[in-house]
Amino acid sequence: MNTKKIWMISLILGLTVAGIVYISIFAKDNTSTPASVSVSQDQDDTKDNAKTEEEIVKEKQAEKEKALLREFVNPIVDVSTGKRAISIRVDLAQGVSGYIAPNSIVDVIAYETTKDDATKKEFKSAVLVLENVKVLTSGKSSDPKESALNYETVILEVTVEEGVMLGLASKDKDGFYLMLRNTEDTETGKAGLKHTREVIKEEAEEKK
Repeated sequence: MNTKKIWMISLILGLTVAGIVYISIFAKDNTSTPASVSVSQDQDDTKDNAKTEEEIVKEKQAEKEKALLREFVNPIVDVSTGKRAISIRVDLAQGVSGYIAPNSIVDVIAYETTKDDATKKEFKSAVLVLENVKVLTSGKSSDPKESALNYETVILEVTVEEGVMLGLASKDKDGFYLMLRNTEDTETGKAGLKHTREVIKEEAEEKK
């Protein structure tokens, strides 16, 4: 065999081996790439599904919170830190004829009737129980503006001690009257002021 034939055979064998190696590498790349793409897509799908579930949870929580919210047609002033809100029952005459509004300042008078068992006489008393009290609102939370002017309750801002006292007084007294103050009038010191008079016969009969 001459040298030329040897070189030709070597060249053909080299090209054949190179082609086989190239085809093997190319085929391997083609089979591995879809796998990586598939894994990546699975990860993206999982991520999207997780995000969707998280959004669903947030939406459900938002719906629950919305369900707990109430729309107050008749607004109320925010209660100051350390204070409480308490409602007392009044009619229009007792409530300054509808002029009580949020942020009004009032004094609270409690009325009571007592009877002297020895003389059989009745006595009516008025006691100034609270001074310089802020009104948070009047009427019910659902009252529209027109109805709120015809309120039967007034919500006051009080301390805990004042609230307990008013709660007890509402059971023992005949009712409350409010005196409307000028907002710049902050004078106090007359709480406990009491005036008592005998209920005359005509008044007692009318009461019956």
